[in-house]
Amino acid sequence: MKAMETTDLVRQFLEQRDGLFGFILALTHDREAAEEIFQDVGLAIVQEAGKGTKVDRFLPWAHELARRRVAEHFRKHSRRKAMERSTSLDEAVSQAFQEFTPEPHLLGLRQESLELCLEELPPAQRELIEGRYRDRASARTLAEALGWTEGSVKVTLWRARRQLGRCIEEKTRGGE
Repeated sequence: MKAMETTDLVRQFLEQRDGLFGFILALTHDREAAEEIFQDVGLAIVQEAGKGTKVDRFLPWAHELARRRVAEHFRKHSRRKAMERSTSLDEAVSQAFQEFTPEPHLLGLRQESLELCLEELPPAQRELIEGRYRDRASARTLAEALGWTEGSVKVTLWRARRQLGRCIEEKTRGGE
């Protein structure tokens, strides 16, 4: 396989950011720590891209960066207890993914709830959510299409996501 260009490294990071964050969160069991580590990993990737580092397989490489940053975090914060349950970091990774894999019926319930909650959003918010996540349009592109400022789009998206989160939580509370 041909090595990636520098811009490909950053592009791959941007494309894989949600999965990479989920990977880190599964390892740490702590959203705040995961966000901090994710930022460190992102910075390391951008620095490597700036150096012209070439990577044949991005995801395994990024996971290794993340695993090292997680281990470093545990060393710094004396959270060895979470790691002592397994004999190796690989086992800890597997255990974390097993523990955080939602049951299939809950995924279906959350999907159904999301669809119902989307219908309950005001039309402008629903259109923005669909444009951003279904069509993968940037906030800037949405703002230009609607004649809004980019800041207004971001605030409206934030409010819509918050409203969707609350709605999904209410609808799934009885299903767990």
